Amino acid sequence: MKVIEQERKNESPAGEKGERASSAAPPFTKRYYRVDEVAHYFSVSDRTIYRLIDTGDIKAIRLRDCIRVSAEEIRELEEKFMISF
Repeated sequence: MKVIEQERKNESPAGEKGERASSAAPPFTKRYYRVDEVAHYFSVSDRTIYRLIDTGDIKAIRLRDCIRVSAEEIRELEEKFMISF
């Protein structure tokens, strides 16, 4: 069973055996993230992210009742609050 699973992992999207897709995923694979995903990324509470949005430290968009933060905004936030030791 493990051999079959391993072969499936090694197959390309077209179903051919051969090269695997790169195992190193980029840090941001989506364009927009939910507030809970951003909070998890920074290891803070959801409320902290909502506060940062309210104060304007994070720009977010609203799609009806859903708040989303762009990957670019997350990168900028990291650079903005980065501290050198």
